[in-house]
Amino acid sequence: MDSVEQPLVHVDHRGFAIDEAVAFYEGVYSSHDIHIGEPAAEGFSWRYRAVGDDDVTVGTSSVAARRWGTIEPGDDYVLAWASAPGIRLDTGSADPIEMQPGVPVMYPAGRAFAFDAAPTAQHVIRFDRSFLESVAAAREGDLPAPLRFARDPDPDALHRLRTVIAGAAAALLDPRTDRDRRTTLNTTVAEAVVDTFRAAPVAPSGLLSDGPATMRIAQEWMVANARRPITITDVSEAAGVAVRSLQASFRRHTGASPMHFLRQVRLHRVRAELTAADPDVTTVAQVALGWGVGHLGRFSGTYAATFGEPPSVTLRRRRTV
Repeated sequence: MDSVEQPLVHVDHRGFAIDEAVAFYEGVYSSHDIHIGEPAAEGFSWRYRAVGDDDVTVGTSSVAARRWGTIEPGDDYVLAWASAPGIRLDTGSADPIEMQPGVPVMYPAGRAFAFDAAPTAQHVIRFDRSFLESVAAAREGDLPAPLRFARDPDPDALHRLRTVIAGAAAALLDPRTDRDRRTTLNTTVAEAVVDTFRAAPVAPSGLLSDGPATMRIAQEWMVANARRPITITDVSEAAGVAVRSLQASFRRHTGASPMHFLRQVRLHRVRAELTAADPDVTTVAQVALGWGVGHLGRFSGTYAATFGEPPSVTLRRRRTV
């Protein structure tokens, strides 16, 4: 798998008209229900700044008036913290989230929710859904799946997360940061979020993807047998369907081949094992070969493109976590 340069997002929108701000934020939050109240005596202004790539975008939003409405579930997971009191999330529920200054919270995931915000700034990190789910899968040695997040993270874990964000923010906000550095920082911040909010799959990993039953059987069989040498014929026989038909199902429903799915399973399994391994007694080659990797050089390149660091760095870095 070749590494593909990700386009950089770099936006800085601002204005002084309420209607313009409503239209902009409805686009950001995929909503048709954003409202902005009367501005303060000194007048109205708004600004939205963001820098990032397809995986992670870091930004700041400030609106000089009260705003409220509904945020629809999008393709991102969102971490946010406010600069001052006055932002409430999930206000339509029995247990709304009161954002405290400087304390990160996760937006409710997978559903629409209502909010009410005083005129204050909010800092936001948006994670592409598939990216954060892959990071969580690697941490847990599982397959990517929709995530749920703890409402009450441990204070020490929150402190560590804030330290990680503070150390990464300057580089992530700098459009000149090179791709490799940005990718590594994306993964570091994402892993800290997964750990802090105890991210866990909403559904069991047996529910792998939409598609025909034979495709799900093939996926589950590959997960269970990922350590073995596997050919596409083995997979098709296990699923009880012809090779060509199985390949067509995977292409239609996942955009990739069955063997690509198997390689992704093995990548995540290797990362999970490297995460837990002792670098004094374990080598990358031992772990990779144990998961059926046949070409170590090609594997290392694919691993680095996927996780933002070589497997040897993962193995060494876990020693200090």
